[in-house]
Amino acid sequence: MLATTPANVGPRWGPESESASTPAPRATAILPSAGSAYDSSIFTHAWVKKTLEAEHKNASLVLLKDFALSLAGKEYMDHLPHGYHHTFLIRNPNKVIPSWRKCHEEWRPSKPLLDEEAKEEWHKANMGEHGGFKDLLELFQYVRENLDPAPFVMDADDLVSQPETVMAAYCKVTGIPFSRKLIEWENDGSPMYEKWITCRDHLGYLNCNYHTNARSSSGFRKNEDLPKPASTSVTNPKAIEQIAKCVPYYEKLYRERFVP
Repeated sequence: MLATTPANVGPRWGPESESASTPAPRATAILPSAGSAYDSSIFTHAWVKKTLEAEHKNASLVLLKDFALSLAGKEYMDHLPHGYHHTFLIRNPNKVIPSWRKCHEEWRPSKPLLDEEAKEEWHKANMGEHGGFKDLLELFQYVRENLDPAPFVMDADDLVSQPETVMAAYCKVTGIPFSRKLIEWENDGSPMYEKWITCRDHLGYLNCNYHTNARSSSGFRKNEDLPKPASTSVTNPKAIEQIAKCVPYYEKLYRERFVP
C-alpha cells in the first residue's frame, strides 16, 4: 500500500538526483542507525519498485509513504509498484506552504549567508513552483488511469477532526483490519529511526522540526489543540503567491476526497 503526500524534493535524491539541494552526507554518518539505513547510491526508482514488488515473507502489511515530487514526470510514475493500493493524503496549501517554508529554514545552508532573493531560490529549489500540488494531481490522475480507477483520497483536516471515521474508511478500501490503535497509540518514547526504514540522506529529517509533533504524539489532534506559533498569518508576498498557484490543484483533489 502506498500513501502519497504533496511535498519534498525530487526526483532529486540518491543517484538520480537533479538538485544541488540534496543534503550532503555530512552528519548522517554519526546519526543513530546510520549503519543500517539504506545507502542512497542504490536508492533508485527502479530499485524501490523491484524491492516493493518482491515477496515479503511473514509480512501482513507493507506500507510506504512518499511525496509526489519524488515521482514527478511519467518516466518516474512508471516505476510505481503493482499490487499495491495507492492512496493520497492532501492538505490545504494555506497550511502547507507557511509550515514548509518554516521547516526549510532549519536546512538552509548557514554559509554563505543568503540574501532574500537567494533564500527564495532556496525555497523554490526545495518546494518547486507549485509546492508539489501539481505533481500530486498528475500522480493521482496517472494512478486512476493506469492502476486504480478509484484511488482513496483523504484530507488532513478531515483526518484530525474525525480520525475514526476516516481511518475506518481507509481500512475498508485497503483491506487493513481497523483498530483503535490506528488513531490512538502509546508513545513509548523510542526514536523514529527505530520505527521507520529510510535511506542515509533522510536520517536527519527524522529528528528535525518536520516531525516535532509526530514524535511526541499519542493520537490525532486538531490543529487548534497544538501549540501555536507566534504568528499564524501569512504576510510574505512570495508565500502568498505560491499558495495561490497551489490552490487550484488542491481544490481538484479535494473534490475527489472521501467525505466523512
